Amino acid sequence: MAKKPASLEIALGGHSQPAAQDTAEVVQHPSAAAARPGKSQEAKLTVYVPPAASKRLRLMCIEHDRDLNSYLREGLDMVLAKYGQPSLAEFSEK
Repeated sequence: MAKKPASLEIALGGHSQPAAQDTAEVVQHPSAAAARPGKSQEAKLTVYVPPAASKRLRLMCIEHDRDLNSYLREGLDMVLAKYGQPSLAEFSEK
């Protein structure tokens, strides 16, 4: 019985030995702080709501042709105003 090839490249290429590589490639991943061009710098938040509230919000999105994020931002602006904090628009100007 023949011995199995060491790798798929060897099996497909028909080489008996893989080429020796003395150098390793170093891959630099972009840091989380570095922004991609055209991408906004906004933090993600998670909100837990009862299933009935989630369903109602999704229906409102369809009825009023808006996305869920716009409703959540509107509510957050109301809370910030209630407690005398700057609006989301003021935060994004900085």
